Amino acid sequence: MTSHSLAVDGPVPTVTVDLRAVRENVRAIAERFDGRLLGVTKAVSGDPAVAAAMLDAGVDGIADSRLLNLARVGEDACKDHEAVERTLLVSPSLGDLDRVVHYAERSLHTEFSVLEALAAVARDHALVHDVVVMVDTGDRREGVLPADALPFLERAIALDGVRVVGVGTNAGCFGGVLPTRESMREFVSVVETAERELGREFPIVSGGSTVTLPLVEAGTLPGRVNELRVGEGILLGTDVSRDRTVPYLRQDAFTLRAEVIECKRKPSTPDGETGHAVDGSQPTFEDRGLRERAIVSIGKQDTVPDELRPLDPGVEVLGASSDHLVCDVTDATPPVGVGDVLEFRMGYQALLQSFTSEYVGREVVE
Repeated sequence: MTSHSLAVDGPVPTVTVDLRAVRENVRAIAERFDGRLLGVTKAVSGDPAVAAAMLDAGVDGIADSRLLNLARVGEDACKDHEAVERTLLVSPSLGDLDRVVHYAERSLHTEFSVLEALAAVARDHALVHDVVVMVDTGDRREGVLPADALPFLERAIALDGVRVVGVGTNAGCFGGVLPTRESMREFVSVVETAERELGREFPIVSGGSTVTLPLVEAGTLPGRVNELRVGEGILLGTDVSRDRTVPYLRQDAFTLRAEVIECKRKPSTPDGETGHAVDGSQPTFEDRGLRERAIVSIGKQDTVPDELRPLDPGVEVLGASSDHLVCDVTDATPPVGVGDVLEFRMGYQALLQSFTSEYVGREVVE
């Protein structure tokens, strides 16, 4: 199974991937976290080269929210890595359970009916599938509530066909709730209470993602939390939930490049009666007089323009339509002209959308 994105052959928008930066970020996190580290590849659509770089640098497994991505990882990235553990990060739909046991060694769960059906499918395939039960610690995305964790776990461990290997939690991705030392202690307390009542120990306590790294850095993450699922930190070296760049990580693993297809001096404000833009918004513009404006061959169909940071000095992103990115290049050094290529760093959502778009090529640098 190969990537659906265009190969680089001409002036299509392209994301250049520096695998050295990916590897260095894995190692930098692993040096600080004494536990299992899963590399999350959903922002790069399970790109095999990126997954392989993560594995080369020492992640303990690959995690993704899409079975198609895990299939791609399994077929292309794991050839040189034996017994790679692939984790499905979302509770699967009932219609996907056959693919779950085929493409993932482990999955996260919050609904007993789904878990029960998965156990039956695993038995049909003469398999035992590993599962992690997710607990909602306040972010209000996925997870059973803490008060419901014990009865859920009690029913789950009784199922044949699945093996409950751990308990996990997530924060920051929906409600913006940040994990704290206190909230992580409460989560661990839920896990340990269940262990005492059930008379068994769960080997994996999965305590979140990039947003949990500050607790690792401060030494305040409870020792019982022995797994993190990290994507953004490894890929971009940032932590969007806290609006920070992580100082010991590289931020240059991915560079978006796109060609200038028009460059003209124009007024900085529209002329005529205005309505809504194509996305339903009603943009406003500062009157800065005549300005040199460049149109770049990429748009909202391919990325998130608000998350693009120009690397070329003096270039400013003004906005975009579905397939045109408009930049002010009046102060650009050197001057910008038609046929030039502008470069951008991307935020997490911009990276995800660029890798999802079939109109954006990829170029790998070793």
